[in-house]
Amino acid sequence: MYRIKKVLNVNVVLAEQDNKEYITFGKGVGYHQKVGNIISEKDVSNKFAPVEGGLKGEMMQSLNNIDPVYIEITTEIVDFAEKKLNESLLPNIYYSLTDHLSFAVQRYKDKQVLGNRIYWEMKTYYPEMFEIGEYGLQVLSSKLDIRLPKEEAANIAFHVINASTKSTGKMNIIDVTQLMDNVLQTIRTLTGGSIETSGLNYERFITHVKFFAERYLSDSMLSDDEGLLKNVYSLYPEASKIAIKTEKAIVAIYDKELTQEELAYLTIHIHRLLLN
Repeated sequence: MYRIKKVLNVNVVLAEQDNKEYITFGKGVGYHQKVGNIISEKDVSNKFAPVEGGLKGEMMQSLNNIDPVYIEITTEIVDFAEKKLNESLLPNIYYSLTDHLSFAVQRYKDKQVLGNRIYWEMKTYYPEMFEIGEYGLQVLSSKLDIRLPKEEAANIAFHVINASTKSTGKMNIIDVTQLMDNVLQTIRTLTGGSIETSGLNYERFITHVKFFAERYLSDSMLSDDEGLLKNVYSLYPEASKIAIKTEKAIVAIYDKELTQEELAYLTIHIHRLLLN
């Protein structure tokens, strides 16, 4: 059971349970409610504990001023995402995405449309998340009869990634994506743009580079294995040359060398790309 401390809007209330405050979401949970009233668990679809201090007040004021339809839209997007990803997203997405969508639509109406500088990367490296973003645009169009620019799909995907429990504790997604893009663009240049971007080998390559980027940026690369690297070099000489030049490009940007084992596995995946 929750005791209402403040009604933010028809679908959002600040409530207390066991001496802890929560921002609670539920369809009609704040309708005709007053401070001190009790709401049951079944009326609350989601909740999260707000940050303390000044940001807490800003968050509550923001929710208080947001049209309830954006909470409905967010809920529909989150439901779709959780089914598609087979996981429960972190509940703070109900605030972050709701606030973002409200602001994005306002910018659109004010003719202040902003792009997304990692649109292509998000679409390429996180296709599943990007599909959720595209679904979100469809929901917005259906509910509000507004067609936001396609770049907004990447923004929605970004919020979903940040709320994914599988992403918790990982590196900043923008940093990871930029490193991935640096690797891919270098290899594209070294191969004359001849990389085939469809097929299982390309998907494996993208997955490998994604995890490599996380390891590289978090200083948790695979250990050195000189024997493996020598063996790979002898087996795949063409891929080895590309891998070595790619490493030099990475070191020039990030000032940190790859371990021998990381370089070996990068070579293996480049070899597979060349087979396409």
